[in-house]
Amino acid sequence: MSSIPYLLDNSIRNTDKKFKNEPSENYKGTPYGFPSYLLGNVYMNDSLIYNNVALRYNVIEDEVEVKKSLQSLDENAMALLKSPSISVMISENKYIFIPKGKGLINGGYVQVLTRGTNISLYKKLEKYYSPAKKAKNTFESDLLPTFKDHIVYYIYFSNGGMIELPKQKNKKFKTFGKSEKKIKAYAKEYKLDINDEEDLKRIIIYLDNYNDASL
Repeated sequence: MSSIPYLLDNSIRNTDKKFKNEPSENYKGTPYGFPSYLLGNVYMNDSLIYNNVALRYNVIEDEVEVKKSLQSLDENAMALLKSPSISVMISENKYIFIPKGKGLINGGYVQVLTRGTNISLYKKLEKYYSPAKKAKNTFESDLLPTFKDHIVYYIYFSNGGMIELPKQKNKKFKTFGKSEKKIKAYAKEYKLDINDEEDLKRIIIYLDNYNDASL
């Protein structure tokens, strides 16, 4: 693994240094995209440089952890260098790194949901962390530390621009600018809910087929 551009992090920088060796029943949710390591591949400039390694996306620290195999000890894991030239496939999910100033305030990893000629759809998984709370009296129960998912979608343009999609349905449609009426008509015809991820993917793919998909 030393031949691959990893950043070794002795602490693994998981929020979880304290959660890392604890059983998951000691907190609710998970600081990861998936609680367990999954097999996947590492790419540099879209060329495969390491295949069938154990990967896990640490959402809280916004980094990808990697081990040689699923059987390798977690303490031997390393963190991938955060670079737009390096991407990973974790199971069936592709993650790429967006630098700061390219549409993400702080930069970070996004999951590629669709990639088109003109526009693509990215998904950014975030986590809200609530610390443990002790019960104030005998009528209450102690609350475990909790990780709650927060998802943000982005439209990425072939010219390098990127727009965050708002949560509200009507505001999502307005994001499409001059294509708003076209998108609304398409969604209505095929009974698509723009707030549903799979339907949103269909809408983006449909829009990408038009040469004027500039919003």
